Amino acid sequence: MVAWYAISERYGGVTFGAGSNVFHREAQRLLKEGKVDVLNSRKLRLFFIFDLFKLLRLPRIKPLMASSEFVLRSWEQMNVEVALTVKFIFMITVVSHWIACTWGFIAYMEAGSFDSSMLDDINWISNWYKTSYVEGGLNPIGWRNALPRYWLCLFWAIQSITSIGYGTIAPVTNAEYICANILMLLCGIFWAYVIGNLVEVVTSMGSINREYSTRMQEANQMMREFTAKDLPESMSNGTSKKRIRRFLTDQQHAARRNNMLLSNNACAFHDAYPTLSILSPELERLSALHLAHPLLETIPYLSSKYLSPEEQAIVALQCVTMEFSALERFVKHPNLGRGLLIFRRGYGIASRFPVSTIERCLSYEDLIGHCLDVDEVLVDNDHCSELRLVYHFVGYTKVLFVPRTVIMSVLETNARAWKECARWRYFMAAFILYSLDYAKKRTEDYQC
Repeated sequence: MVAWYAISERYGGVTFGAGSNVFHREAQRLLKEGKVDVLNSRKLRLFFIFDLFKLLRLPRIKPLMASSEFVLRSWEQMNVEVALTVKFIFMITVVSHWIACTWGFIAYMEAGSFDSSMLDDINWISNWYKTSYVEGGLNPIGWRNALPRYWLCLFWAIQSITSIGYGTIAPVTNAEYICANILMLLCGIFWAYVIGNLVEVVTSMGSINREYSTRMQEANQMMREFTAKDLPESMSNGTSKKRIRRFLTDQQHAARRNNMLLSNNACAFHDAYPTLSILSPELERLSALHLAHPLLETIPYLSSKYLSPEEQAIVALQCVTMEFSALERFVKHPNLGRGLLIFRRGYGIASRFPVSTIERCLSYEDLIGHCLDVDEVLVDNDHCSELRLVYHFVGYTKVLFVPRTVIMSVLETNARAWKECARWRYFMAAFILYSLDYAKKRTEDYQC
């Protein structure tokens, strides 16, 4: 391995040649048999000390990991909290190993060997052996007991890093005290760094629960001001409080699945996904397309058959995420007006107001490939408005709302989508609504 090592020395009938692999194999064999004491041989000591220069390659680990495609891909795909936890566990393991090796090497330098003669010298291993060794237990004495000796050193290293310290392993000589002081100072600094970062990770993991507690506390403060007593039973004080608390709880349960709690209801994509605001325009559109493409495909005239990916992304960025609690109903958005509801979570019932007959029971499975109001949304606002579909939500429901203004804006600029698809749906929906209105009036006239 090292060509400059041209010195030959005989140990136990074995000759080591210059820089061959045979040297390493024979050295390992003789070390195990206790025939060679590396650091007591000036020539071999020089060889192994020179080999320590390999440690200078350690600073290259960080840039290598930073440029590693595997590390980067793993970091990007893993949950951030999990990735940070794995990182700090790995750091603690590596630093504990280094300190354990250093602590064991100090005892070796004091005793000059790891064999039984070590007990005749003053060092921390002999002191531990005389005070704590139990027959049949861990024995750090002897070249063959390298692994038990390592466990003892690692035990001291972990105690020092974590500040536990049982006191059974203690320095004895001046050199050991000096090195122990330095190592424990380094352990304290490293442990403070790890604890500080782990606290941030744990704090981040509990962010949804803390936000939920804050919202519930604010809601309770608000509900203390509910003093109206002359309201219907469905809007009474107790019923309203129960619905509000249930909505916040259902919202938290949904947030745990997505690891994200929305800052407000009826929010645009930029509010629901804050990362969109810091991306470049192209990545912003690409991300919006990935988020909304499967849902927009349920609307024939907004599907990829008529709209390019760029046009679908523009539509997606104008959509709104909405949440509803049980017993709520929806006809139109107070600010955005009419539009399409695409269920992402939950279920409900659709009926025609004021007709009490249930039109259809909706669920996520029903709407995953179909949008119920896809035709009627094209009809003018003043055409048979009393027969519009009304959505009644049975439980906590999350939907994507596509405003009618956005749909009509797309159809005005995309003649093909209008001529081949939307206008026929417009005609069919208008005719059906007219027929329902006519039948309703005939029924009323007949009853009169």
